[in-house]
Amino acid sequence: MQTNNRLFTVERERMTCTGGTVPMHMMLSFLARRHGQELSNAVSHMFVCDRVREESEQQPMPMHPRLACAQPKLAEAAQLMEANIEEPIELKELATLAGISRRQLERLFLKHMGCTPSRYYLRVRLNRARRLLKQTSCSIVEIASMCGFVSATHFSRCYRKTMGRAPKYERMEVSSQGSSSAVFTDSMASLPSSSLQALRRARSEPTYGIFENTGSG
Repeated sequence: MQTNNRLFTVERERMTCTGGTVPMHMMLSFLARRHGQELSNAVSHMFVCDRVREESEQQPMPMHPRLACAQPKLAEAAQLMEANIEEPIELKELATLAGISRRQLERLFLKHMGCTPSRYYLRVRLNRARRLLKQTSCSIVEIASMCGFVSATHFSRCYRKTMGRAPKYERMEVSSQGSSSAVFTDSMASLPSSSLQALRRARSEPTYGIFENTGSG
């Protein structure tokens, strides 16, 4: 059995996803594919869902609760990293704030996380950068600064080496998905009558468009 860390996967007759609100995002994506983006948007408005997450997005992998309980110093160091992304903390200071030596910090990460603290910290910052690339219109220069990199060049080099692709390609992928959505909307006229009826019913609901109305106020 093949596994991945995507939010959800649709393959042939099978659909699978992670927990939380992801099942709703999976079904909204499914609706868009089968019945058009406009119907999917109508349903998302009814659920006051401001952004439909994409299948290709990765599921964040937080530290396992048992490990966090068993290794509180490790968990504290990881939380400090998450809280200090724009201005990264030196490892020596990080260890001091966690109440251990730098050597102890390095041993904890190597033993329980399989990597050095520096590598883990870099991954935390790059994961934040990836979310910003996909979910905001911030420039690559701005994202580099927001994630603690000294320059866009340094950021792009680290991103490509760790993520396997340049930041600009993440942004291009999002743009291409947006173009696909437009094609879905244009094809509404050819939808089965049942889909059009569902869309009309959705529009008649009092909650339809409530998120847009709230945002415009």
